[in-house]
Amino acid sequence: MKRTFVAIKINISKQTAELFNNIKFQLRDEKIKWVDPGNMHLTLFFLGDTEEKLIPEISEKLKLKLKGIKFFKLKCKKLGLFKSISNPRVLWFGLEEEQALQELKLRVDKVINTFGYESENKKFVPHLTLGRIKFLKNKKHLEVIVEKYKDQTIQEFEVNEIIFYESKLTPQGSIYSVLYKIRLD
Repeated sequence: MKRTFVAIKINISKQTAELFNNIKFQLRDEKIKWVDPGNMHLTLFFLGDTEEKLIPEISEKLKLKLKGIKFFKLKCKKLGLFKSISNPRVLWFGLEEEQALQELKLRVDKVINTFGYESENKKFVPHLTLGRIKFLKNKKHLEVIVEKYKDQTIQEFEVNEIIFYESKLTPQGSIYSVLYKIRLD
């Protein structure tokens, strides 16, 4: 078994990396598990435990189903939270919900569902996880930071491939390996 997911790899710009570091610095006294900027991605479907023999078949079906989808651009806009300011769990950069992204997500879901994996019942909220909040001493300070960047356009990304990843959990964090790449037209 391999722990797998399908995602869009995101390469952040120097300016986005500086903004991320600035946010980390402002929250340096808080207990937050920060994401490695080199591992930034937009998860389209988290499969979890996957039988190794299914990986080539899933990859091929994804390649066929995604044929004809043109590459597109995504705008990274705003800083946000999952849960609420009173109970924050994840700090993230939000992505605009482009029609092309919604179509891509729908096609990926259809393929993965045919292998017995269930789509999450919650609404797809495109985002890049920055950090997982373990404990906050100063929620007001976090609220001020989120408010400061809530309407800021951060970066534009070109989406030209989808990646089927393996994720290995280690004490230092997740290590991602590419299992299969699918180029968009």
